[in-house]
Amino acid sequence: MMLHNPYSIRYLTILFLLFISVNAFGQKAYTVAEIPDPKKNGGGWVSDPDKILSSTNIEEINSAVSDLEQKTNVQVAVVIVKDFDHNQEDFDFAYELFNTWGIGQKTSNNGLLLFIAKDRRKYRFITGTGTEGVLPDVTLKHIAEQNLLPAFRQNDFGIGIVNTINAIGTIILNPENKSELNQRFTQQENGSNALEKIWLPVGIIILAFLGVFKLLNRQAKQLPKANAKVKTEYNKGIVTGCVGIFFILVFIFVFTGATGLFQKLEITSIPYILFAILSIGLLFRYLYYISELRKIYNDDENYFEAVKKFQRKNFWLLIFSPIILIPLLLSLLNRKKQIDRFKPILDSKNRKMIRVDRDVNLEGKPFLSKGQRKEEVLKTYDYDIWQSADQKEHIIKAWPAEHYDEYTECPSCGFRAYKLNKQVTTKSATYTHEGQAKIINECSFCKQTDFIRTITLAMLVKSSSSSGSSSSSGSSSSSSSSSWGGGRSSGGGTGGSW
Repeated sequence: MMLHNPYSIRYLTILFLLFISVNAFGQKAYTVAEIPDPKKNGGGWVSDPDKILSSTNIEEINSAVSDLEQKTNVQVAVVIVKDFDHNQEDFDFAYELFNTWGIGQKTSNNGLLLFIAKDRRKYRFITGTGTEGVLPDVTLKHIAEQNLLPAFRQNDFGIGIVNTINAIGTIILNPENKSELNQRFTQQENGSNALEKIWLPVGIIILAFLGVFKLLNRQAKQLPKANAKVKTEYNKGIVTGCVGIFFILVFIFVFTGATGLFQKLEITSIPYILFAILSIGLLFRYLYYISELRKIYNDDENYFEAVKKFQRKNFWLLIFSPIILIPLLLSLLNRKKQIDRFKPILDSKNRKMIRVDRDVNLEGKPFLSKGQRKEEVLKTYDYDIWQSADQKEHIIKAWPAEHYDEYTECPSCGFRAYKLNKQVTTKSATYTHEGQAKIINECSFCKQTDFIRTITLAMLVKSSSSSGSSSSSGSSSSSSSSSWGGGRSSGGGTGGSW
């Protein structure tokens, strides 16, 4: 009697509609990122997050795909869900999924994806660029109509998928198609053969460079000990050069899109890459050796002669590191500029004078004044001292040095030791208050100081490195394509409804 009550019928209708709506809203519509990768969840070939297939079905499909992969090298991924992203069509979704996972091998692109959406009653094949030749769209369409759709209309998804995979295997193993497939997959076989072939050149390169580095180290040990007071500017030049090369390489690879070159590299490129890396390492070892010579020889003429001797002895290093030619040419140009500097000059009696060896007489006594010696220390001038054979005459010649432009003549003492606009901190800035500094002109020799003005130093600011690190960690979790092999698709395949 209660069922004939209009209020009871209304309540039942509302409850029924609520039940339907709850199930409708509870239905999962997957995005590509939410589809579980079977390679990361047991190593199979099937992704069935909604448990549409039985465990027996999944075992049969995995067995059929594994058998196909062993016989043909084709890798098949099977994905079956109830629903997927409503903002995408089945082709776009399946195509994106294929390339996100990277189904198939990178060298042969031998992948195939069968994507099924049960509630939308849609299926979609996506082929890799290496399989679309033997599995064209029309062939896959025929296979689906003969094997997939009849079983799906009976809700027998497992049988339909297994029969479809077996039918695909029959097509691929056809003698007419097998030769074409083998030609496409020779890249993969050649890759493994190439791996065996590169070990010999790699070993030769490593042994050769080990010998070169050992020889340079032996020559370095034979050098005399460096004087603690000698110039060290060459080391700064090396550091600056190395940093400059690093940032140039970063600019080239990041801002010109050259990072894509790494994706095109093959196994056979390893010996060339190894040679390039070791060549750069040899360049830095070469520059380090030159810097050690700069430490040993304070006298410029002795230093240039030592570098010249080293370069003549080790000219063959260009075979292992052709980029050494750059510092070699720069050194030759620098020596050429110094030719006139080291030509003997004549005394009052027209006799050749002798240049004082500054490695023997580092301070230049008694010829140089303290101010001139200070200029040498500041590297505003290099002084050459020439003395007559009878030691009754001497001539001093000044040559602009590395820091010539950083100083000017002091208005008080006259030596080029006067630093303009030098900033001296009087109160350091912190994270809570500003700092203070004064701008002065100061002579490093006579200590003449001229106050210019006072400036305020900005408060220190704590860097927000945490946010940057979090974003970088997020980007590091790249796609799962490596779990399959990095295959790609150009959009081949077919699809339909049942």
